[in-house]
Amino acid sequence: MSMEQHLDNRLNGLNDEERMMQLVERTRSRFAKFIAADKDEVAITKNASEGINIIGNAIDWRPGDNVVLCRQLEHANNILPWLQIRDKHRIELRIVEADAGAIPYDAFVKAIDSRTRIVTVSTVTMVPGFKTAMEPIAEACKRAGAFLLADASQSVGILDTDVTRLGVDGLVASSYKGLMGLYGLGFLYCRREWADRLSPAYLARFSVDLGDAPESAPIFDSVKLRAGAPRFEIGHYNFAGVIAVYASIGQLMEIGTLAIEQSVTSVARRLASGLLDLGLPVCGGAPGNHTGSIVALGDPELAGSREFDNRIHSLHEHLSENQVIVSVRRGMLRFSLHLYNTTDEVDRVVALAKNWLA
Repeated sequence: MSMEQHLDNRLNGLNDEERMMQLVERTRSRFAKFIAADKDEVAITKNASEGINIIGNAIDWRPGDNVVLCRQLEHANNILPWLQIRDKHRIELRIVEADAGAIPYDAFVKAIDSRTRIVTVSTVTMVPGFKTAMEPIAEACKRAGAFLLADASQSVGILDTDVTRLGVDGLVASSYKGLMGLYGLGFLYCRREWADRLSPAYLARFSVDLGDAPESAPIFDSVKLRAGAPRFEIGHYNFAGVIAVYASIGQLMEIGTLAIEQSVTSVARRLASGLLDLGLPVCGGAPGNHTGSIVALGDPELAGSREFDNRIHSLHEHLSENQVIVSVRRGMLRFSLHLYNTTDEVDRVVALAKNWLA
């Protein structure tokens, strides 16, 4: 179904729910294939933030349990849920310090012990946008029996993603970033072995298995949770968002995630090298294994000083005036690239930066 047809149906009061529910299931299957998971390991959510909260509140916490994270490099939405859980359940937050803007996997490994219930980390940080070495953290989590939760908002759809290779137990993503969909829709991957032993904090019609009974069937004293990750789904779905992301994931799959990653990282490396050649402070220095789809200008330790911030905002203004879409995050200038960005565009950005320096 097209977006136009669905919106016309809503406008005219025509009920297309049955067809849309079928598309929901096809979209679930398509995303599962996209990350090399099984269909019943995927829940449809509103966004990545909801996925994080779902997992955090499905754990049977005990006082003294701990969560390991790098607070400096996580988005607020991967910090706030853990602060609430800490205060509610009297658990410990073990904060790993960033290392020159990168997530230090060795420090994560050292912080994990027998009381660690969840380790949460971004596959690619919001800023400065370095890739995280997930495998050593995954191995440590497996040894300790801890749940490894990955925020893949900055990588899914851009970098090739295989949940088995990454070793994660859970992964969250929103559809409006790398998946090129709309706001208000996301996905939660939860490995089947974990999903079946987690207890959802909330229940709604689509959380439970009523067999062949219709949605409107009455529910009495007992319910059976759906198998796998769909047990975490609450309420009805964002059908417009489903239509959009079903189409966009299909296009991404036609191109191939390996080809997308190769293209994007190549362009990102070209941009980083060009800016470095101008003497600009590219986070992480020369391109390397840490380079993904994000290039950031600035120094986390200098961000906040008036002179430094003024220079960043001056360059941001210059680029914006020349129709370059770029953002300032935590005092750093962030370039976020995708498959539609070209070497010509990167060269133009470098030329504009050179003009600004002059």
